[in-house]
Amino acid sequence: MRFRAFVAAVAVLPLLAACGGGTPSATGGPRDMLANLPSCDRVPLDQDPEVAADVPGLMLPDGARVTSVVEQGVLTSVEATVRMSPLDVRAHYEQRTDIDLLRVEDEIFETEVLARAQDRRMYLRAGALCADATTLTVMVGPDSEEAGLPEFRSG
Repeated sequence: MRFRAFVAAVAVLPLLAACGGGTPSATGGPRDMLANLPSCDRVPLDQDPEVAADVPGLMLPDGARVTSVVEQGVLTSVEATVRMSPLDVRAHYEQRTDIDLLRVEDEIFETEVLARAQDRRMYLRAGALCADATTLTVMVGPDSEEAGLPEFRSG
């Protein structure tokens, strides 16, 4: 059920951006585009039970609510939500001094982060769930190019 909701959100987000009436600067900026999303009061953020996430190298923003931790060989996948926009998630990681930020990309409704912490690498994808909340999908693994972490989608 959660996967279908995520797919639906991903399918709708480009349409919302296309209906914005022009470039982000013409519509007032990226934050105005996020305001087109449904109110977070209408989106259930705490439907799934919270779980503990003692994963070396996992560096989530304060307030993140972890709902899934799955070990897959040397990789660990984590799902969470946080009351931040993807733009705020990007800013959070750019301001941290306890990680080595390897790469960051964002497209307003989605941010991707690749970081190194505690001799581990963390790939994080933050997708807008509503105007000021985001789903986080994270993979943590060894600090190695061969670790099998997801790749960034754009070049």
